[in-house]
Amino acid sequence: MRTGFQLDGALGEGTVADTAMRDSGLSEPEGSHPPGGDPLERAVWRLRSRACWDDAAALLAPRAETEPEPALRRARVLIERCMFTASGWEAAADALRSAEAL
Repeated sequence: MRTGFQLDGALGEGTVADTAMRDSGLSEPEGSHPPGGDPLERAVWRLRSRACWDDAAALLAPRAETEPEPALRRARVLIERCMFTASGWEAAADALRSAEAL
């Protein structure tokens, strides 16, 4: 039996998004994260894998206002949240309409 085992700092420090943006230093299985190593894409992937859909959508929001691909990714994240939680449909629909407009 382990003694003195603590979880302090196990989930990182700061906000969830800041933690996701940092490289954890852990090796990840091939194909388990977006190719190319784009820090934003990796952060979004990590947040989605932790069911932090609102944080992932917030990271994509600035680029989603003017760029179609990030807008579509943001809509996908919000739709994914709806599928798992059965809530947030209005925000997902708005994000999809915005992506279509771009």
